Amino acid sequence: MHGSNKRIIAALLLAAAPYGQAAQQGAPAVTPACPAQDISFFIQRFATDEAIQRVFTVVPLTSQQLDLDAQPEPEQRTRTLQREQITFPVLPLAQERADGDLTMRLEEVTTLSARLDLFKADTDYLISYFFKLGDCWRLVRIDNQSL
Repeated sequence: MHGSNKRIIAALLLAAAPYGQAAQQGAPAVTPACPAQDISFFIQRFATDEAIQRVFTVVPLTSQQLDLDAQPEPEQRTRTLQREQITFPVLPLAQERADGDLTMRLEEVTTLSARLDLFKADTDYLISYFFKLGDCWRLVRIDNQSL
């Protein structure tokens, strides 16, 4: 290698060293830029990228689900999930949605909130995902009403 190439490589290694050390020392990672301020475009990214789901899901996450074993009739149960209790992807990705014949539809969209329904036609399958807008859209609650 020529001397100038060695100097360039050495300079690059020195410049990158602090980032490697920070990652090894557990320094907080830089949050990726918001995929979109428009909820329709945001949902397109959120629905196709598990990494986006991990970053733009609020922790703790509120999860509501019907307890079908409750007596005398099914009852709504609410849980607050910490990061280690959340199973990602929270919203099935494209292939899983296609395989399950699941459809997404945006509902109740305002300037600061939106609901995304995931459902299967002619069945009792319905999961609603609630998003709020701050610096970016974030998933704040999941409501599973499936029977």
